[in-house]
Amino acid sequence: MPFWIAVHLPRLPLDALRPRWSDPAALPLPVVVLEQERVVSANRLAMRGGVHAGMRRAGAQALVPHAMQLERDLEGEARLMQSLALALLAFTPHVTLDVVDEATVLLEVEASLRLFGGHRALCRAVKYCAVRLGAMPQLGAGPTARGAAWLASAWPAQVRGRRHIPARSGCVRRAVRQARLSALLDGLSVDAVARLTRSDWLEGLGCRTLADLRDLPRSGLRRRCGPLLVDTLDAAYGDGHESFTWFAAPLRFDVPLELPGRIDSAEGVLAASEQLLLQLVGWLSAHQLGAKNYRLTLEHERRRGRSSEDDASSTPVEIALAQPVRTLAHLSRVLHERVHRITLIAPVVELRLTVTDATPLSPPTDSLFPEPGGRAEDAARLLDTLIARLGADNVRHPQPCADHRPERANHWIEVSAATTAQSRAAARQALAQWHAQQPERPLWLLEKPIPLLTRQHYPYYRGLLRLVSMPERIESGWWDDDLIKRDYFIAEGEGGVRYWVYRERVSASAGEEDARWYLHGLFG
Repeated sequence: MPFWIAVHLPRLPLDALRPRWSDPAALPLPVVVLEQERVVSANRLAMRGGVHAGMRRAGAQALVPHAMQLERDLEGEARLMQSLALALLAFTPHVTLDVVDEATVLLEVEASLRLFGGHRALCRAVKYCAVRLGAMPQLGAGPTARGAAWLASAWPAQVRGRRHIPARSGCVRRAVRQARLSALLDGLSVDAVARLTRSDWLEGLGCRTLADLRDLPRSGLRRRCGPLLVDTLDAAYGDGHESFTWFAAPLRFDVPLELPGRIDSAEGVLAASEQLLLQLVGWLSAHQLGAKNYRLTLEHERRRGRSSEDDASSTPVEIALAQPVRTLAHLSRVLHERVHRITLIAPVVELRLTVTDATPLSPPTDSLFPEPGGRAEDAARLLDTLIARLGADNVRHPQPCADHRPERANHWIEVSAATTAQSRAAARQALAQWHAQQPERPLWLLEKPIPLLTRQHYPYYRGLLRLVSMPERIESGWWDDDLIKRDYFIAEGEGGVRYWVYRERVSASAGEEDARWYLHGLFG
Protein backbone atom coordinates (compact mmCIF):
# COMPACT_ATOMS: atom_id res chain seq x y z
CA MET A 1 0.00 0.00 0.00
CA PRO A 2 1.40 3.45 -0.85
CA PHE A 3 2.29 5.74 2.00
CA TRP A 4 2.56 9.50 1.55
CA ILE A 5 4.08 12.25 3.66
CA ALA A 6 2.95 15.82 3.00
CA VAL A 7 5.10 18.74 4.18
CA HIS A 8 3.06 21.94 4.37
CA LEU A 9 4.56 25.36 5.11
CA PRO A 10 1.73 27.50 6.53
CA ARG A 11 4.06 30.50 6.86
CA LEU A 12 5.70 30.18 3.44
CA PRO A 13 5.65 33.95 2.65
CA LEU A 14 7.30 34.61 6.01
CA ASP A 15 9.79 31.75 5.79
CA ALA A 16 10.92 32.86 2.32
CA LEU A 17 11.81 36.31 3.73
CA ARG A 18 13.57 34.96 6.82
CA PRO A 19 17.07 36.26 5.90
CA ARG A 20 15.67 39.80 5.87
CA TRP A 21 14.16 39.77 9.34
CA SER A 22 15.75 36.99 11.39
CA ASP A 23 19.08 38.65 12.15
CA PRO A 24 20.30 36.92 15.35
CA ALA A 25 21.80 40.23 16.55
CA ALA A 26 18.46 42.06 16.31
CA LEU A 27 15.71 42.06 18.90
CA PRO A 28 12.52 40.10 18.10
CA LEU A 29 10.12 42.29 16.17
CA PRO A 30 6.61 41.81 14.79
CA VAL A 31 6.82 41.04 11.08
CA VAL A 32 4.03 41.42 8.51
CA VAL A 33 4.19 40.24 4.90
CA LEU A 34 2.03 42.21 2.46
CA GLU A 35 0.82 41.67 -1.09
CA GLN A 36 -1.21 44.35 -2.86
CA GLU A 37 -1.68 46.24 0.40
CA ARG A 38 -3.10 43.22 2.23
CA VAL A 39 -1.54 40.96 4.86
CA VAL A 40 -0.73 37.45 3.63
CA SER A 41 1.32 36.26 6.61
CA ALA A 42 2.59 37.44 10.00
CA ASN A 43 4.80 36.09 12.73
CA ARG A 44 3.68 35.22 16.22
CA LEU A 45 4.36 38.66 17.73
CA ALA A 46 2.29 40.41 15.06
CA MET A 47 -0.58 37.93 15.43
CA ARG A 48 -0.63 38.53 19.17
CA GLY A 49 -1.23 42.18 18.37
CA GLY A 50 -4.33 41.29 16.36
CA VAL A 51 -2.90 41.11 12.83
CA HIS A 52 -4.34 38.36 10.64
CA ALA A 53 -4.29 37.37 6.98
CA GLY A 54 -6.48 39.49 4.70
CA MET A 55 -6.16 42.65 6.79
CA ARG A 56 -5.25 45.88 4.99
CA ARG A 57 -1.91 47.57 5.53
CA ALA A 58 -3.48 50.53 7.38
CA GLY A 59 -5.27 48.24 9.81
CA ALA A 60 -2.13 46.21 10.55
CA GLN A 61 -0.13 49.39 11.04
CA ALA A 62 -2.73 50.76 13.41
CA LEU A 63 -2.68 47.58 15.54
CA VAL A 64 1.10 47.10 15.54
CA PRO A 65 2.73 50.41 14.56
CA HIS A 66 6.30 49.20 15.16
CA ALA A 67 5.93 46.05 13.01
CA MET A 68 8.40 45.37 10.20
CA GLN A 69 6.47 45.42 6.91
CA LEU A 70 7.86 43.39 4.01
CA GLU A 71 6.59 42.86 0.49
CA ARG A 72 5.89 39.30 -0.55
CA ASP A 73 8.65 37.60 -2.55
CA LEU A 74 7.10 35.01 -4.85
CA GLU A 75 10.47 34.08 -6.36
CA GLY A 76 11.89 33.52 -2.89
CA GLU A 77 8.96 31.27 -2.01
CA ALA A 78 9.54 29.22 -5.16
CA ARG A 79 13.26 28.91 -4.31
CA LEU A 80 12.43 27.71 -0.79
CA MET A 81 10.04 25.07 -2.10
CA GLN A 82 12.61 23.95 -4.66
CA SER A 83 15.26 23.71 -1.93
CA LEU A 84 12.89 21.69 0.27
CA ALA A 85 12.01 19.31 -2.56
CA LEU A 86 15.70 18.89 -3.42
CA ALA A 87 16.62 18.07 0.18
CA LEU A 88 13.73 15.60 0.54
CA LEU A 89 15.09 13.56 -2.36
CA ALA A 90 17.41 12.03 0.23
CA PHE A 91 14.42 9.99 1.51
CA THR A 92 12.77 8.93 -1.75
CA PRO A 93 13.04 9.65 -5.49
CA HIS A 94 9.27 10.18 -5.60
CA VAL A 95 8.93 13.83 -4.60
CA THR A 96 6.43 16.20 -6.17
CA LEU A 97 5.33 19.79 -5.64
CA ASP A 98 1.60 19.96 -4.97
CA VAL A 99 -0.25 21.51 -7.91
CA VAL A 100 -3.23 22.44 -5.70
CA ASP A 101 -1.32 24.06 -2.83
CA GLU A 102 1.97 25.73 -3.74
CA ALA A 103 3.09 25.54 -0.08
CA THR A 104 3.04 21.72 0.08
CA VAL A 105 5.54 19.06 -0.98
CA LEU A 106 4.45 15.42 -1.29
CA LEU A 107 6.64 12.33 -0.83
CA GLU A 108 5.73 8.74 -1.67
CA VAL A 109 7.86 6.81 0.87
CA GLU A 110 6.42 3.29 0.97
CA ALA A 111 9.71 1.82 -0.33
CA SER A 112 11.77 3.85 2.18
CA LEU A 113 10.00 2.90 5.41
CA ARG A 114 12.22 -0.04 6.30
CA LEU A 115 15.40 1.84 5.42
CA PHE A 116 14.62 4.76 7.73
CA GLY A 117 13.10 2.77 10.59
CA GLY A 118 9.36 3.03 10.02
CA HIS A 119 6.66 5.71 9.80
CA ARG A 120 7.50 7.63 12.95
CA ALA A 121 11.24 7.77 12.40
CA LEU A 122 10.82 8.82 8.78
CA CYS A 123 8.37 11.58 9.68
CA ARG A 124 10.81 12.87 12.30
CA ALA A 125 13.65 12.88 9.76
CA VAL A 126 11.53 14.73 7.19
CA LYS A 127 10.46 17.28 9.79
CA TYR A 128 14.07 17.85 10.90
CA CYS A 129 15.11 18.40 7.29
CA ALA A 130 12.42 21.05 6.75
CA VAL A 131 13.21 22.82 10.03
CA ARG A 132 16.93 22.97 9.24
CA LEU A 133 16.08 24.66 5.94
CA GLY A 134 14.50 27.51 7.89
CA ALA A 135 10.83 26.54 7.54
CA MET A 136 8.08 25.89 10.08
CA PRO A 137 6.45 22.71 8.72
CA GLN A 138 3.22 20.89 9.39
CA LEU A 139 3.21 17.22 8.41
CA GLY A 140 0.48 14.85 7.40
CA ALA A 141 0.83 11.22 6.39
CA GLY A 142 -1.49 8.60 4.96
CA PRO A 143 -2.17 6.13 2.15
CA THR A 144 -3.25 8.87 -0.33
CA ALA A 145 -1.41 11.99 -1.41
CA ARG A 146 -4.41 14.34 -1.26
CA GLY A 147 -5.49 12.99 2.11
CA ALA A 148 -1.99 13.53 3.54
CA ALA A 149 -1.89 17.04 2.08
CA TRP A 150 -5.22 17.97 3.67
CA LEU A 151 -4.11 16.57 7.02
CA ALA A 152 -0.91 18.61 6.84
CA SER A 153 -2.58 21.88 5.93
CA ALA A 154 -5.71 21.64 8.11
CA TRP A 155 -4.86 19.44 11.09
CA PRO A 156 -5.81 19.66 13.93
CA ALA A 157 -8.79 21.52 12.61
CA GLN A 158 -11.50 21.64 15.22
CA VAL A 159 -14.94 22.72 14.19
CA ARG A 160 -16.59 25.00 16.74
CA GLY A 161 -19.47 26.64 15.05
CA ARG A 162 -17.90 28.42 12.10
CA ARG A 163 -14.56 29.07 13.69
CA HIS A 164 -11.52 27.21 12.38
CA ILE A 165 -8.67 26.75 14.84
CA PRO A 166 -5.35 26.47 12.93
CA ALA A 167 -2.75 23.81 13.43
CA ARG A 168 0.06 24.01 15.91
CA SER A 169 3.36 24.30 14.00
CA GLY A 170 5.41 21.15 13.77
CA CYS A 171 2.59 18.67 14.46
CA VAL A 172 2.28 15.41 12.55
CA ARG A 173 -0.99 13.65 11.88
CA ARG A 174 -0.42 10.12 10.64
CA ALA A 175 -2.82 7.47 9.37
CA VAL A 176 -1.28 4.17 8.30
CA ARG A 177 -4.51 2.54 7.08
CA GLN A 178 -7.15 3.92 4.77
CA ALA A 179 -9.94 3.49 7.32
CA ARG A 180 -8.10 5.66 9.82
CA LEU A 181 -7.36 8.28 7.14
CA SER A 182 -11.03 8.45 6.13
CA ALA A 183 -12.06 8.98 9.74
CA LEU A 184 -9.57 11.84 10.13
CA LEU A 185 -10.64 13.47 6.88
CA ASP A 186 -14.30 13.34 7.88
CA GLY A 187 -13.56 15.66 10.78
CA LEU A 188 -11.78 18.31 8.71
CA SER A 189 -13.43 21.61 7.95
CA VAL A 190 -14.67 22.34 4.44
CA ASP A 191 -11.97 25.03 4.36
CA ALA A 192 -9.70 22.19 3.16
CA VAL A 193 -11.39 22.38 -0.26
CA ALA A 194 -11.45 26.18 -0.38
CA ARG A 195 -9.03 26.14 -3.34
CA LEU A 196 -11.43 23.95 -5.31
CA THR A 197 -14.72 25.71 -4.60
CA ARG A 198 -16.25 28.41 -2.43
CA SER A 199 -16.31 27.16 1.17
CA ASP A 200 -18.79 29.86 2.25
CA TRP A 201 -21.29 28.55 -0.29
CA LEU A 202 -20.86 25.04 1.16
CA GLU A 203 -21.36 26.36 4.68
CA GLY A 204 -24.55 28.02 3.46
CA LEU A 205 -25.79 24.55 2.54
CA GLY A 206 -25.05 23.36 6.07
CA CYS A 207 -21.73 21.67 5.30
CA ARG A 208 -19.22 22.14 8.09
CA THR A 209 -16.94 19.14 7.58
CA LEU A 210 -15.82 16.96 4.72
CA ALA A 211 -18.18 14.25 6.00
CA ASP A 212 -21.09 16.62 5.45
CA LEU A 213 -19.79 17.40 1.99
CA ARG A 214 -19.62 13.72 1.03
CA ASP A 215 -23.21 13.22 2.16
CA LEU A 216 -24.44 15.58 -0.56
CA PRO A 217 -25.73 14.00 -3.79
CA ARG A 218 -22.75 13.36 -6.03
CA SER A 219 -24.54 14.29 -9.26
CA GLY A 220 -25.68 17.64 -7.92
CA LEU A 221 -22.29 18.37 -6.37
CA ARG A 222 -20.56 17.58 -9.65
CA ARG A 223 -23.00 19.75 -11.59
CA ARG A 224 -22.70 22.75 -9.27
CA CYS A 225 -18.98 22.60 -8.31
CA GLY A 226 -17.48 20.82 -11.30
CA PRO A 227 -15.85 17.41 -11.61
CA LEU A 228 -12.55 18.54 -10.02
CA LEU A 229 -13.98 18.71 -6.49
CA VAL A 230 -15.63 15.29 -6.68
CA ASP A 231 -12.59 13.64 -8.24
CA THR A 232 -10.29 15.18 -5.64
CA LEU A 233 -12.52 13.95 -2.82
CA ASP A 234 -12.49 10.46 -4.28
CA ALA A 235 -8.70 10.54 -4.59
CA ALA A 236 -8.29 11.69 -0.98
CA TYR A 237 -10.49 8.86 0.31
CA GLY A 238 -8.77 6.24 -1.84
CA ASP A 239 -11.58 5.84 -4.37
CA GLY A 240 -9.95 7.65 -7.28
CA HIS A 241 -6.74 7.92 -9.26
CA GLU A 242 -4.01 10.54 -8.78
CA SER A 243 -1.32 11.49 -11.30
CA PHE A 244 1.88 13.34 -10.46
CA THR A 245 4.83 15.07 -12.09
CA TRP A 246 7.90 14.06 -10.14
CA PHE A 247 10.43 16.66 -9.10
CA ALA A 248 13.69 16.40 -11.07
CA ALA A 249 17.00 17.39 -9.52
CA PRO A 250 19.25 19.72 -11.58
CA LEU A 251 22.14 18.18 -13.48
CA ARG A 252 24.70 20.37 -11.68
CA PHE A 253 24.80 21.34 -8.02
CA ASP A 254 25.67 25.00 -7.51
CA VAL A 255 23.42 26.49 -4.82
CA PRO A 256 23.76 29.90 -3.11
CA LEU A 257 22.40 30.79 0.32
CA GLU A 258 21.70 34.29 1.59
CA LEU A 259 22.60 34.48 5.26
CA PRO A 260 20.40 36.11 7.93
CA GLY A 261 22.71 39.03 8.65
CA ARG A 262 26.48 39.24 8.97
CA ILE A 263 28.28 36.17 10.32
CA ASP A 264 31.80 36.56 11.67
CA SER A 265 32.40 33.17 13.31
CA ALA A 266 33.11 29.68 12.06
CA GLU A 267 30.22 28.27 14.12
CA GLY A 268 27.75 30.55 12.34
CA VAL A 269 29.08 29.56 8.93
CA LEU A 270 28.82 25.86 9.77
CA ALA A 271 25.28 26.20 11.10
CA ALA A 272 24.17 27.94 7.91
CA SER A 273 26.05 25.56 5.62
CA GLU A 274 23.97 22.65 6.94
CA GLN A 275 21.09 23.91 4.78
CA LEU A 276 23.29 23.55 1.71
CA LEU A 277 24.57 20.13 2.78
CA LEU A 278 21.00 18.86 3.20
CA GLN A 279 20.26 19.86 -0.38
CA LEU A 280 23.54 18.30 -1.51
CA VAL A 281 22.64 14.96 0.06
CA GLY A 282 19.26 15.02 -1.71
CA TRP A 283 20.92 15.87 -5.03
CA LEU A 284 23.49 13.08 -4.67
CA SER A 285 20.80 10.56 -3.73
CA ALA A 286 18.63 11.53 -6.70
CA HIS A 287 21.49 11.03 -9.16
CA GLN A 288 23.00 8.02 -7.32
CA LEU A 289 26.30 9.90 -7.04
CA GLY A 290 28.96 10.38 -4.41
CA ALA A 291 30.80 13.65 -3.91
CA LYS A 292 34.57 13.49 -4.43
CA ASN A 293 35.32 17.22 -4.42
CA TYR A 294 33.14 20.15 -3.43
CA ARG A 295 33.71 23.81 -2.64
CA LEU A 296 32.10 26.09 -0.08
CA THR A 297 32.55 29.73 -1.10
CA LEU A 298 32.24 32.38 1.61
CA GLU A 299 31.09 35.70 0.17
CA HIS A 300 32.33 38.51 2.41
CA GLU A 301 30.88 41.89 3.13
CA ARG A 302 32.74 44.60 1.23
CA ARG A 303 34.30 47.25 3.37
CA ARG A 304 33.70 50.89 2.65
CA GLY A 305 36.54 52.98 1.28
CA ARG A 306 38.45 50.00 -0.09
CA SER A 307 38.71 48.81 -3.66
CA SER A 308 37.93 45.28 -4.76
CA GLU A 309 41.63 44.71 -5.40
CA ASP A 310 42.52 45.52 -1.79
CA ASP A 311 39.59 43.71 -0.22
CA ALA A 312 38.99 40.06 -1.10
CA SER A 313 35.31 39.40 -1.79
CA SER A 314 35.22 35.64 -1.25
CA THR A 315 37.07 32.76 0.39
CA PRO A 316 36.85 29.33 -1.27
CA VAL A 317 37.08 26.26 0.96
CA GLU A 318 38.05 23.28 -1.18
CA ILE A 319 37.15 19.81 0.13
CA ALA A 320 38.73 16.69 -1.41
CA LEU A 321 37.46 13.33 -0.13
CA ALA A 322 39.25 10.01 -0.11
CA GLN A 323 36.33 8.28 -1.80
CA PRO A 324 32.85 9.26 -3.05
CA VAL A 325 30.34 9.76 -0.21
CA ARG A 326 26.84 11.16 0.18
CA THR A 327 26.11 10.91 3.90
CA LEU A 328 25.33 14.12 5.73
CA ALA A 329 27.38 13.17 8.80
CA HIS A 330 30.58 12.61 6.82
CA LEU A 331 30.21 15.68 4.61
CA SER A 332 29.46 17.84 7.64
CA ARG A 333 32.34 16.44 9.71
CA VAL A 334 34.97 17.13 7.04
CA LEU A 335 33.61 20.61 6.39
CA HIS A 336 33.63 21.30 10.13
CA GLU A 337 37.34 20.48 10.36
CA ARG A 338 38.22 22.65 7.37
CA VAL A 339 36.16 25.71 8.29
CA HIS A 340 37.57 25.79 11.82
CA ARG A 341 41.09 26.05 10.36
CA ILE A 342 40.45 29.20 8.32
CA THR A 343 40.46 32.82 9.49
CA LEU A 344 37.60 34.99 8.28
CA ILE A 345 38.99 38.12 6.62
CA ALA A 346 35.60 39.88 6.83
CA PRO A 347 32.00 39.09 7.89
CA VAL A 348 30.23 36.54 5.67
CA VAL A 349 26.94 37.53 4.05
CA GLU A 350 26.37 34.66 1.59
CA LEU A 351 27.42 31.05 1.06
CA ARG A 352 27.65 29.02 -2.14
CA LEU A 353 28.15 25.26 -2.32
CA THR A 354 29.41 23.77 -5.59
CA VAL A 355 30.16 20.15 -6.45
CA THR A 356 33.24 20.01 -8.67
CA ASP A 357 33.60 16.23 -8.90
CA ALA A 358 31.00 13.51 -8.37
CA THR A 359 31.13 9.87 -9.42
CA PRO A 360 28.51 7.10 -9.50
CA LEU A 361 28.06 5.45 -6.11
CA SER A 362 26.17 2.25 -5.53
CA PRO A 363 24.25 1.89 -2.26
CA PRO A 364 26.08 0.01 0.52
CA THR A 365 25.32 -3.63 1.07
CA ASP A 366 25.79 -5.72 4.19
CA SER A 367 28.47 -8.40 3.98
CA LEU A 368 27.71 -11.98 5.00
CA PHE A 369 31.14 -12.19 6.62
CA PRO A 370 32.13 -8.69 7.78
CA GLU A 371 35.82 -7.88 7.59
CA PRO A 372 37.54 -7.42 10.96
CA GLY A 373 38.42 -3.85 11.80
CA GLY A 374 35.50 -2.25 9.96
CA ARG A 375 34.72 -1.52 6.34
CA ALA A 376 36.86 0.25 3.75
CA GLU A 377 34.46 3.23 3.95
CA ASP A 378 35.33 3.65 7.63
CA ALA A 379 39.03 3.89 6.83
CA ALA A 380 38.31 6.42 4.08
CA ARG A 381 36.25 8.55 6.48
CA LEU A 382 39.12 8.50 8.95
CA LEU A 383 41.53 9.64 6.21
CA ASP A 384 39.20 12.50 5.23
CA THR A 385 38.98 13.67 8.83
CA LEU A 386 42.76 13.51 9.31
CA ILE A 387 43.44 15.41 6.07
CA ALA A 388 40.92 18.10 6.98
CA ARG A 389 42.37 18.46 10.48
CA LEU A 390 46.12 18.08 9.82
CA GLY A 391 46.49 18.99 6.16
CA ALA A 392 47.26 16.78 3.16
CA ASP A 393 51.03 17.26 3.59
CA ASN A 394 50.96 15.66 7.03
CA VAL A 395 49.00 12.50 6.15
CA ARG A 396 50.92 9.80 4.29
CA HIS A 397 50.54 6.16 3.41
CA PRO A 398 53.13 3.49 2.49
CA GLN A 399 54.05 2.76 -1.09
CA PRO A 400 56.09 -0.42 -1.86
CA CYS A 401 59.12 -0.18 -4.15
CA ALA A 402 60.81 -2.80 -6.32
CA ASP A 403 63.94 -2.98 -4.17
CA HIS A 404 65.15 -5.75 -1.85
CA ARG A 405 67.11 -3.40 0.41
CA PRO A 406 64.90 -3.01 3.52
CA GLU A 407 65.51 0.72 3.91
CA ARG A 408 64.44 1.29 0.29
CA ALA A 409 61.69 -1.31 -0.11
CA ASN A 410 59.04 1.16 0.96
CA HIS A 411 58.51 4.92 1.04
CA TRP A 412 55.76 7.24 2.24
CA ILE A 413 53.69 9.37 -0.12
CA GLU A 414 51.03 11.99 0.50
CA VAL A 415 47.36 11.03 0.55
CA SER A 416 46.26 13.66 -1.96
CA ALA A 417 43.08 14.20 -3.93
CA ALA A 418 44.75 12.68 -6.98
CA THR A 419 45.23 9.40 -5.10
CA THR A 420 41.98 7.53 -5.59
CA ALA A 421 40.56 4.91 -3.32
CA GLN A 422 41.13 2.27 -6.03
CA SER A 423 44.83 3.11 -6.32
CA ARG A 424 45.25 3.01 -2.54
CA ALA A 425 43.49 -0.34 -2.38
CA ALA A 426 45.76 -1.66 -5.15
CA ALA A 427 48.81 -0.37 -3.29
CA ARG A 428 47.69 -2.06 -0.08
CA GLN A 429 47.05 -5.30 -1.94
CA ALA A 430 50.46 -5.17 -3.63
CA LEU A 431 52.13 -4.44 -0.30
CA ALA A 432 50.30 -7.35 1.36
CA GLN A 433 51.27 -9.72 -1.46
CA TRP A 434 54.87 -8.56 -1.29
CA HIS A 435 55.02 -9.13 2.46
CA ALA A 436 53.38 -12.53 2.07
CA GLN A 437 56.25 -13.64 -0.15
CA GLN A 438 58.95 -12.40 2.26
CA PRO A 439 60.19 -13.90 5.52
CA GLU A 440 58.90 -12.44 8.75
CA ARG A 441 59.71 -8.74 8.97
CA PRO A 442 59.48 -6.27 11.90
CA LEU A 443 56.86 -3.54 12.20
CA TRP A 444 59.41 -0.85 13.12
CA LEU A 445 62.52 -0.27 11.03
CA LEU A 446 65.18 2.02 12.47
CA GLU A 447 66.11 5.02 10.35
CA LYS A 448 69.79 4.19 10.84
CA PRO A 449 71.08 0.73 11.95
CA ILE A 450 72.71 0.66 15.40
CA PRO A 451 76.14 -1.09 15.68
CA LEU A 452 76.11 -3.86 18.29
CA LEU A 453 78.77 -5.30 20.55
CA THR A 454 79.63 -8.96 20.25
CA ARG A 455 80.25 -11.41 23.04
CA GLN A 456 81.22 -15.00 22.31
CA HIS A 457 80.60 -14.27 18.62
CA TYR A 458 76.95 -13.36 19.34
CA PRO A 459 75.38 -9.87 19.17
CA TYR A 460 74.77 -8.13 22.49
CA TYR A 461 71.97 -5.59 23.08
CA ARG A 462 70.65 -5.16 26.62
CA GLY A 463 71.84 -8.66 27.14
CA LEU A 464 73.07 -11.52 25.01
CA LEU A 465 70.87 -12.09 21.94
CA ARG A 466 69.90 -15.59 20.83
CA LEU A 467 69.36 -16.20 17.09
CA VAL A 468 66.00 -17.93 16.50
CA SER A 469 65.77 -17.96 12.68
CA MET A 470 67.73 -19.09 9.69
CA PRO A 471 69.72 -16.37 7.92
CA GLU A 472 68.08 -14.31 5.19
CA ARG A 473 70.76 -13.14 2.76
CA ILE A 474 70.26 -9.82 0.99
CA GLU A 475 72.81 -8.70 -1.61
CA SER A 476 71.58 -5.83 -3.76
CA GLY A 477 72.28 -2.27 -4.90
CA TRP A 478 75.16 -2.79 -7.29
CA TRP A 479 73.51 -0.54 -9.91
CA ASP A 480 73.54 2.68 -7.84
CA ASP A 481 76.88 2.32 -6.00
CA ASP A 482 75.11 1.48 -2.73
CA LEU A 483 75.82 -2.25 -2.59
CA ILE A 484 74.82 -4.08 0.60
CA LYS A 485 75.78 -7.62 1.62
CA ARG A 486 73.95 -8.71 4.75
CA ASP A 487 72.70 -11.80 6.55
CA TYR A 488 69.56 -10.97 8.54
CA PHE A 489 68.43 -12.89 11.64
CA ILE A 490 65.58 -12.72 14.10
CA ALA A 491 67.15 -12.51 17.53
CA GLU A 492 65.49 -12.91 20.92
CA GLY A 493 66.63 -11.14 24.06
CA GLU A 494 65.67 -11.16 27.70
CA GLY A 495 61.96 -11.23 28.40
CA GLY A 496 61.13 -12.66 24.98
CA VAL A 497 61.74 -9.35 23.14
CA ARG A 498 62.58 -9.94 19.50
CA TYR A 499 64.88 -7.88 17.29
CA TRP A 500 65.81 -7.85 13.62
CA VAL A 501 69.62 -7.89 13.35
CA TYR A 502 72.05 -8.45 10.53
CA ARG A 503 75.69 -9.30 10.12
CA GLU A 504 77.76 -7.75 7.38
CA ARG A 505 79.31 -10.25 5.02
CA VAL A 506 83.04 -9.92 4.79
CA SER A 507 85.46 -11.08 2.13
CA ALA A 508 86.93 -14.54 2.24
CA SER A 509 90.36 -13.17 3.20
CA ALA A 510 88.96 -11.46 6.31
CA GLY A 511 88.36 -13.45 9.43
CA GLU A 512 85.03 -14.24 11.07
CA GLU A 513 85.89 -11.92 13.94
CA ASP A 514 85.90 -8.94 11.52
CA ALA A 515 82.13 -9.28 10.85
CA ARG A 516 80.03 -6.48 12.39
CA TRP A 517 76.53 -6.85 13.85
CA TYR A 518 73.78 -4.20 13.57
CA LEU A 519 70.27 -3.74 14.96
CA HIS A 520 67.88 -2.74 12.13
CA GLY A 521 64.32 -3.40 13.31
CA LEU A 522 62.02 -4.06 16.27
CA PHE A 523 59.14 -6.51 16.45
CA GLY A 524 55.92 -5.53 18.18
